[in-house]
Order: sequence, then C-alpha cells, then structure tokens
Amino acid sequence: MVALAVGAYLLVNWFVTSDRERVEAEVERLVSLARRGGEGAASEILDALAEDYRGSRPFGRDDIAAYLRRYVAQGKIRELSTGGFKTLWDGEEILVPILRIDAAVSGAAYTLILTVRFAERDGAWKVVDITRWRMGR
Repeated sequence: MVALAVGAYLLVNWFVTSDRERVEAEVERLVSLARRGGEGAASEILDALAEDYRGSRPFGRDDIAAYLRRYVAQGKIRELSTGGFKTLWDGEEILVPILRIDAAVSGAAYTLILTVRFAERDGAWKVVDITRWRMGR
C-alpha cells in the first residue's frame, strides 16, 4: 500500500508542472521574446508585469516600457543570454534571487544581475518586482 502511494505521488509530480517550473518557463519565454524582438515581443514582455508591479527606478514600469521600445521593439538586441538560475518560494511569491543577463546591444555589451519576483495574478505568474544587484559600495 505504501509503495502504491509513493508511486502515485511520483507519477503525479512527474506529470504536473510545479509553480516554480512555470516561473522558470516564463523567464525563458521572456528572454526568448527579447531575442526575437519587434513590437509584438515588446508588448508581450510589458504584459508580463502585474498590474500592481512595484519596481522602482531604474526598473519602474515606465523605465521598462522605454527600454522595451528602444531595444526590443527596434530589434537592437544582438545577443542575449542568462546564466543558470533557480527559483524559490518567498511567502506567496516566487523569487529568482540571482538572474544574470548578458546582452550585446548595438555594439555595446552589458551584464546585469537582477532579482525578479513573481506572484500569481489571475491564474498566471506575473512579475511584481525587479531590482538590480549593486556591486561594491
């Protein structure tokens, strides 16, 4: 009986995607959209922000919209990659504590280290906050 219960548990977990896996897939989808570029991609990325998004400069909603118009909508991103990343629960939210973004944009290269928070909104996992790690002082 115990073996049957353990087997059923493992089978369900094998077929059912966890919320953390959904968030990981959403991060990958957003990166893929940014690579693709264009107005539609920029709009989809902006739609990934929750209505109650709480990020502030340089990652406030208006800042992100401006970056998307300038770089993604105009297809200026030449290369974009992330290092490996993990997700973890933080209360009711799922946190990507360290997300490294390497980008080549119109001849310049950038590396950002971000912390991204997701929360479930209307049945989907939406970005509720983005902050940048600051190195040094």
